[in-house]
Amino acid sequence: MAKYVCSVCGYVHEGDSAPEKCPQCGVPADKFTEQKAAVKYVCPVCGYVHEGDEAPEKCPQCGVPGSKFIAKEAGDKLTFACEHEIGVAKAVTDSEIIEGLRANFAGECTEVGMYLAMARVAHREGYPEIGLYWEKAAYEEAEHAAKFAELLGEVVSASTKENLTMRVAAEHGATQGKLDLAKRAKELNLDAIHDTVHEMAKDEARHGKAFEGLLKRYFG
Repeated sequence: MAKYVCSVCGYVHEGDSAPEKCPQCGVPADKFTEQKAAVKYVCPVCGYVHEGDEAPEKCPQCGVPGSKFIAKEAGDKLTFACEHEIGVAKAVTDSEIIEGLRANFAGECTEVGMYLAMARVAHREGYPEIGLYWEKAAYEEAEHAAKFAELLGEVVSASTKENLTMRVAAEHGATQGKLDLAKRAKELNLDAIHDTVHEMAKDEARHGKAFEGLLKRYFG
């Protein structure tokens, strides 16, 4: 569907052709001009966007020649050249690769907890700068774990709704599991273990309630 603009009063008509006459000022159809949709030209190097009938001679930001620009018509859906994908390893049939990915995922998760514990030790011993680096390293190991999880696609899906649904149930179960452990520690008079694990059980419940709230808010 095109837009036709009255050259006298500016009335805009949408349709396959101009109206017989302008409903506002009465001028005939030949006084209407077709309003062409603006074409956007995108620089493939820096992303600069130019609007006009043709691409610029060169990109004003990075200097790439206009011949490299990509035309995007109004309403075009953006398609990205590449994206991260969940579960690319599912098509792999080599068991050594799969087991290696799983082992690395477990190892990276272990290192996250270990490094954060070491950070706490460093802070307590009065080495805050060492503690901060342990925390930084832990975050990087967590990123590694996340990438292994994405490759495997076993504990994460490509759907945020599905991920929230899974984790609400998981946090609910984790709350009960930690509470049971805390109770057993209490029975054995292991107060330090009880207090720590009991508090973590409450954390799991808070996580679950937060995920549940987000699930309801965004997905009904």
